[in-house]
Amino acid sequence: MNNGSAGLRTWTQRFTVASVGSFVSSLLALLGEANEAAVLIGVFGFICPMVFGMAYLLLPSYVGETLVDQRLAGIHFVLAYVGVILLVADQLGTEEIPLKLLGVTLWAIGTLVFVGSLLATVGPTAVGTVAETLRGSGRSQRSTRLATTMIPVAVGYLLIGTIALLTIVAPLQIGAITVAQVVHYYLIGFATLLIYALGTRLLTAFFHVSLPRPVVWAMLITGAIAPAFLGTFLWIDPWFQVGGVFATLSMLGYAGIVLLVVLKTDRRRVGVSGIALGAIAGGAAVVSAVLVVFGVGQPTSIAVHRTLILAGFFPLTIVGYAYLFFPITGDQFTGANARSARTTIGVLGVGVAIQSVGVASQYELVRVIGLLGSIAGTIGCGYLLGRRFLND
Repeated sequence: MNNGSAGLRTWTQRFTVASVGSFVSSLLALLGEANEAAVLIGVFGFICPMVFGMAYLLLPSYVGETLVDQRLAGIHFVLAYVGVILLVADQLGTEEIPLKLLGVTLWAIGTLVFVGSLLATVGPTAVGTVAETLRGSGRSQRSTRLATTMIPVAVGYLLIGTIALLTIVAPLQIGAITVAQVVHYYLIGFATLLIYALGTRLLTAFFHVSLPRPVVWAMLITGAIAPAFLGTFLWIDPWFQVGGVFATLSMLGYAGIVLLVVLKTDRRRVGVSGIALGAIAGGAAVVSAVLVVFGVGQPTSIAVHRTLILAGFFPLTIVGYAYLFFPITGDQFTGANARSARTTIGVLGVGVAIQSVGVASQYELVRVIGLLGSIAGTIGCGYLLGRRFLND
């Protein structure tokens, strides 16, 4: 491993550990009924940084390149987490100090570092694949090229979300943009689309299973279109309904692909159970939300949707892929075995399931039990990954 790759791997590990710690913090905030702070920490401290860290490691190698300068990942890490700390302090504080503007500014600068470094690294290759895909040359590789073209699309949504975030806190009069719109751009447009794009390559590479081309194409195309409608036309019908349909089709397509891999592969790697449970949670989340979009869901369906996404789809998917890249085996330290890793995934899955039941039934004790389960599972994952990184 060259120094650049080793440096990137180190920063990916730091993003991972910080993200896991942030997820625990978001769950604790939910226990303390600080719901807005919990969402803030979950999106900006857990999900996005975890995706950033994995993207630094995976995206350059995805197109056969190396990051222009691995130190940029370290600069981004500092900017992102100082920004998150300021945003959370502003949310929880009572003093009239302009922490929000400073936090968003640092976060945005960090995002520009991320986007700039990746565009300089993978941009030319990604742009070239667009033309090749449209020409249709090399039919057997068109799915791979289409997945590659989703990388700049996902990064584009990240930029749109960041601009929208800046307009909320800066003294600019540009429409009535809400935090919910920013979250849709970030989570569906950036994080989820990257999971779809990278997942098509990673699932094939790890499990040697051929994926059905029509399903892959439908998943990627609908996944690329959905955030534009959901983020731009939030609760404005019929466009929001169109976005809901596209988001549902893409997530169900992804879930179908993951379950197909689980059924066809004979390679029982630990991480696949987390990826599968995450896909199931994601499928349940979009179904619960799209029912509300069309006016046939229960009043609590949106809260269930939020729980399944923030505490189910992303944590389970991220932990599943993390265990694939950083295997917990060999008894190198206490608990370093497949059983422990599967247990943490199982506890996370049970935790979000119980949370969802508690939210749907509005039974607080059940929700709290689920939260405690999710906290226990996350601490277990953090321990295994943290000790694994220390041994590298």
